[in-house]
Amino acid sequence: MHPKMSENIIHDNIAYPLYKHTKGGRLEYSYRGIVDSTIVEHILALAEANFSDTKEQILVRKRVYFIMVEALQNITRHQDVYNDPDFDQSALFILKRKEQSYSITTANLIFDTAIESLRSKIDKINAMDADQLKAYAKEILSNGTFSSKGGAGLGLIEMARKSGSKFQYEFVPAKYGMSMFYMNIEVPMSKDITLVRDPQRIHKIREYRSLLQQCHVALMYSGTLTQSNLKNLLSILAKQINTTKLLKAKVNNLMIEMLQNILRFGGRREGDTENGCFGMFVVCEDKKVLKLTSANLIENSKIEYTKQILDIVNNADKNQRIEMYHDDSPGKAFIAIANKSRNKYTYFFDQIDDTHSLYSLNVFITKENEKTVTM
Repeated sequence: MHPKMSENIIHDNIAYPLYKHTKGGRLEYSYRGIVDSTIVEHILALAEANFSDTKEQILVRKRVYFIMVEALQNITRHQDVYNDPDFDQSALFILKRKEQSYSITTANLIFDTAIESLRSKIDKINAMDADQLKAYAKEILSNGTFSSKGGAGLGLIEMARKSGSKFQYEFVPAKYGMSMFYMNIEVPMSKDITLVRDPQRIHKIREYRSLLQQCHVALMYSGTLTQSNLKNLLSILAKQINTTKLLKAKVNNLMIEMLQNILRFGGRREGDTENGCFGMFVVCEDKKVLKLTSANLIENSKIEYTKQILDIVNNADKNQRIEMYHDDSPGKAFIAIANKSRNKYTYFFDQIDDTHSLYSLNVFITKENEKTVTM
């Protein structure tokens, strides 16, 4: 295997750095890639499924949904691509549910010639109060001022009105006369909440995007898993993985095993429902390997036993695993995962506190000719 292609994707422990980034939220979903109408539909469907599960106030749900639609459409309108395979042009979308708000973040490339106009619009909107924004929206509509890429800031105005908060943004120079445009906006759970802006928010997002890029992360889900939202999550994850029909079937079967494994053995965080537990699922992809990572909380007292089972299954050959499966040996889920992936898996245990650790399992699927990954 070419080291430049898959060294990071195989050996990096991606789950724990992502956990540290997402632990302040009840839900986080990240997508890195080209955003088109199909991807927009999948992201909105995932959000809708989680809104239904958490029984958010109807008004808050409508506001968040509207802003998500506008933010994603803004990416599709303005993601200018350049024909260079070595130039990372991936857009970024992040939905995060925090204690008092929803945070929606996007990043996409724009031409430097468009920066000043966009900066002027955002600064003007940020300087207005609710009444001024309402009047400004009416003015634009009455003037009929529209460009080839949408309204003259009308979408941004409506995002500001619906959220009741200010945009945080930054333009980061890239190449070919282009820059990466980062934008974040938050929606409070109620009008009584005064949000405290994090001045480091965009800086943290830039670091986060670099981590995703370095480890070839295409998408990530972190939040409470239940049987009711598992089906929706599986469906959406499967649709967003761009591979052959044969590999997609294998990926889907592996995801079912890995996510069901979280539901069976994962630990709960404070605030998780009785029929759910905390779980993470990450998809990393390069030209040769697809890496599926599941992660959940585990009691520290159970780690050594779990390691023993993981190692026994991982070191067994196919015939030994079949025999172990029929003998009803411990670790049936690991046996099924190893048999379906046809590659050795890796795992990590990262201590969180005196009682729990984050347990992550990395499963690999080779794209070309179903060859075995060299570990």
